[in-house]
Amino acid sequence: QRGHPTSALNPCNNVQPLVKAKDASRRSLALSIVASLPVPAFAVTTLPEEYRQGTLGAGNADMSEPVPYEKYKKMDNGIVYADQAVRASRADASKVVAEGSKVNVQWLLRKANGYFVDSSEVQGGVPFIFTVGDGTAIDCVDQGVRGMSQGGSRRIVCPLNLGYVKGVEDNKPGPLPKGFGPRQQIRRVQEVRKDVPGEYLFFEVAVTRVQ
Repeated sequence: QRGHPTSALNPCNNVQPLVKAKDASRRSLALSIVASLPVPAFAVTTLPEEYRQGTLGAGNADMSEPVPYEKYKKMDNGIVYADQAVRASRADASKVVAEGSKVNVQWLLRKANGYFVDSSEVQGGVPFIFTVGDGTAIDCVDQGVRGMSQGGSRRIVCPLNLGYVKGVEDNKPGPLPKGFGPRQQIRRVQEVRKDVPGEYLFFEVAVTRVQ
């Protein structure tokens, strides 16, 4: 559900301090990982399991298996990503995302602490469609999907300076979360927590069509 952590919380009164400590630990881990990654590839040793384990369920990758640490890479712009194995029957390696490509993307968005924000599945399964390089996608998605082939899935750790810097109102670069609650979550991250170490956005994307 939107705005709720990925694991069920015990309703006891002493849970909240534990949750806050856990969230702080995750942000600390994320900061140490991203800050220490060489370019272009790296071997992650401490990436939390919840970020290695798939949740998108787009049907074109085996989401039940974690992505090996050595599969994670870092771009010059600070984006960290990992490609997932794809099923040959769904993929088309001849169609690769590049500047000017028109792409259909199924997506899922989380905050750095693992809280679910929104997804294309929640929005009726309608893909986010954009042309790479035309400014209709936020930078981390526009740049993060380049090099993917049709049928491919990728996990993207998005620095906030490549995220929703222009806002989350209608007609802003997407994919846009829908509704006041999800959008307000992103506003808080982008405006209030932009200078907090270890803050980022986490995307899972699947390219379903490349033209």
